[in-house]
Amino acid sequence: MPIRINLLAEQQAAEDLRRRDPVKRATWVAGSLVGILVLWSAYLQFKLMGVGRDVNRVEAEWKKLEPEYSKVATNLNRIADAERKWTSLQNLASNRFLWATPLNALQYTLVDDVQIVRLKADEAYTIIEGVKPSTNSGVPSRGKPARSREKIGLTIEANDYSASAGDQIPKFQEAINRQPYFKTNLQKVELAARSAKQTDGSKLGKPFVFFTLDCQFPEKER
Repeated sequence: MPIRINLLAEQQAAEDLRRRDPVKRATWVAGSLVGILVLWSAYLQFKLMGVGRDVNRVEAEWKKLEPEYSKVATNLNRIADAERKWTSLQNLASNRFLWATPLNALQYTLVDDVQIVRLKADEAYTIIEGVKPSTNSGVPSRGKPARSREKIGLTIEANDYSASAGDQIPKFQEAINRQPYFKTNLQKVELAARSAKQTDGSKLGKPFVFFTLDCQFPEKER
């Protein structure tokens, strides 16, 4: 039988070992991944360029619309301001304090031997400055109208001609507190002053006590 000797077996084995080298295989895999990443990066860059074009287009459209938007926003602020003023005028016309009602109620609080000699009405108003409407970064901000804080007071000066000259003062004060209008609308009724017993010449020397009641209504903003 003939014997065959492969003189290139060693070289072939070395070549086969190089073909199966894991480092070479890893290099091919790494190169493929880098190629994929490059392609993905190019795709994202392409999309970014498209988005940038859309942004520029929208900004250009907004610049065209911005003047009209500013006019509309200004007109809305003017309309809102006019509506607030109209509402304030209506509130002032319908809610302003009228003295006819408390004076009418006062005549139902009189008690025996008490003579009212003077009434003093006090009206004090504190102005609260308003805030003008404004536009911040294209967004309109509603302002606040000017307001006034109303403080109403009624001072009653009277003489107590009762037998003990002073006993009727608490009864008169209580009569005011019980009267329906004052019970609903008055904040407080206080005895502000009381004199010593004195004589009134017009009453034939009958003694009396002069006193003052301070009636305060709740403060309101209008």
